[in-house]
Amino acid sequence: MVGETELAERCHGSNEEGILGLFLQELSTDLHAEQQLLKEMLERIGGAQSLVKQGMAWLAEKGGRFRLNDALLEYSDLSRLVELETLFVAAQERRSFWENLQAARGTDKRLSPIDFVRRQQQALRHAEALTKHRLDAVRKAI
Repeated sequence: MVGETELAERCHGSNEEGILGLFLQELSTDLHAEQQLLKEMLERIGGAQSLVKQGMAWLAEKGGRFRLNDALLEYSDLSRLVELETLFVAAQERRSFWENLQAARGTDKRLSPIDFVRRQQQALRHAEALTKHRLDAVRKAI
């Protein structure tokens, strides 16, 4: 989720105006809240954060800035499309993640305060909004 949050913030920095900018700001806020929830959840179950995995996610996001598009060193319409597509896939993965946790929870009281269904619905709303924005980006990029 670290990489997704970084990407959402970077995408917002390049698209601050209009409804896309508002959505990306809201997405970033939601992702920060989910990161905090995951930290709390790990503490509840006695798990630990993997700094190596977080570092790798951070590096992957930074490496994702260097991609072939129509403007290698500048932000372009194609850059926006690639970022929104990546955020869409990440939202789908988050929905699945929360769905899996809901199924695995069973009677584990340590996880009972967490509303996994709400998190699934939020990820689905993000994916639906990203679909609209990425289809708009396709029209601009092509």
